[in-house]
Amino acid sequence: MEKSNWSLFGQRPKNPAPSWVAVVLAFFLASQTFIQVGDSYPLYMTGFAIGGSLWMIWLAFKAKALFGGLFIPIALLWLNPLVGGDPFTSFTVLMFLAHAALAILFAVAAYTFAARQRV
Repeated sequence: MEKSNWSLFGQRPKNPAPSWVAVVLAFFLASQTFIQVGDSYPLYMTGFAIGGSLWMIWLAFKAKALFGGLFIPIALLWLNPLVGGDPFTSFTVLMFLAHAALAILFAVAAYTFAARQRV
């Protein structure tokens, strides 16, 4: 039987550089943590959260990183605004923790499994 080689943070290049996509998404979500959005949550934020999470899950799968699985439950919170829910329209603990957690996940991913080969 062959070993699967999955690890917590997956395989990285020999000379890694951070993934700028993940760094920008981390910064963007972290900056939105303290912003009151108003009557409805912006659709572009939902797109960034879900789309970026799907991209990171794919990169984690390719790098065999178990850490990428953490994106799934956090990103699922962003489906609520799409179906008419409003957990992110007022400053609540859920809104704060969801944005902060996803920003931290993107930041960790940028320097681990999503890192690119430095040229």
